[in-house]
Amino acid sequence: MRPWADPVDCPPVLGEGMARYVELFLAQPPAADREGMRLVGDLTARRFAQGYAPDVERFDSYVAAPGREIPVRVFDPGGDAPRPAICYFHGGGFAMGSAESFDIACAALAEATGAVVVSVHYRRLPEADYAAAQDDCDRGFAWTLRQANLLGIDPALAGVAGDSAGALLALACSANMRDAGVGLPAFQLLFYGAFAMDPERPAYAASRDPLLTGEKVGHYIALFRDRGGLSRYPSPVDRDDLAGLPPTHLIAAEHDPLRGEAQELAGRLAAAGVVTTFRVAPGMIHGFLRAVGVSPAARGELESAAEAVRALVEGW
Repeated sequence: MRPWADPVDCPPVLGEGMARYVELFLAQPPAADREGMRLVGDLTARRFAQGYAPDVERFDSYVAAPGREIPVRVFDPGGDAPRPAICYFHGGGFAMGSAESFDIACAALAEATGAVVVSVHYRRLPEADYAAAQDDCDRGFAWTLRQANLLGIDPALAGVAGDSAGALLALACSANMRDAGVGLPAFQLLFYGAFAMDPERPAYAASRDPLLTGEKVGHYIALFRDRGGLSRYPSPVDRDDLAGLPPTHLIAAEHDPLRGEAQELAGRLAAAGVVTTFRVAPGMIHGFLRAVGVSPAARGELESAAEAVRALVEGW
């Protein structure tokens, strides 16, 4: 496998269509603050589809929680019930992202896997703290199991997935379900996760990802730590309680500054006895799931991930 540090004088070679995704991402209108950035993300989300329309039905619903409701968006690919299910937690550095801005990624995931995908719109930082975001994710997965009959899913084939910050939330959700002794996910599907949360990692400063700079990584890590991240457990790559977690497939992106920590976590999971598979997606950058509408290479990686997770889960 290639070393993590690529020569700085060689421009990254992107997979087919990824340059177009970068172009579209950078062409989004500017926003003055975080609230505006979130709105821009929702307003421009469908531009990344570029005519790609996965054959799924969508509807929005809500998880009842004390004093609030947690929005979820359900993506139904059809097929005979009961189907597998994926409870999905979007990326965005814990502060950005939504069910709308990740709509195309979740629709494509449902189509590729044949699983019902439940995308959870968890509370974001800094308005909430990390514990609130994690609680929403845990409740979203528990809701998916409770509503299995109405959703036409098999609770024994319900797993968790996430990308970037959402991958950390998915991993912690599995650990929380394991510790509570109820509803352990059947699998984990983790895309280019934020698993280290250590601002001193050399890979961040050396980032050659055209969208995820070391400065951005540092900003999100500082926000995560300031709002209660790591207050109860160390970062995933440092946790020593990984045994008993469900079968896991991790996908890293070649040009992503986070890819090294995904490999480290894969090794720690395997050492703890967790059935684990790992892939570095060539030519990909951080966030490539949202590029499936413009990038055949990104779509191929999603289909590869779908095949990998199906192979991990008995009875799929």
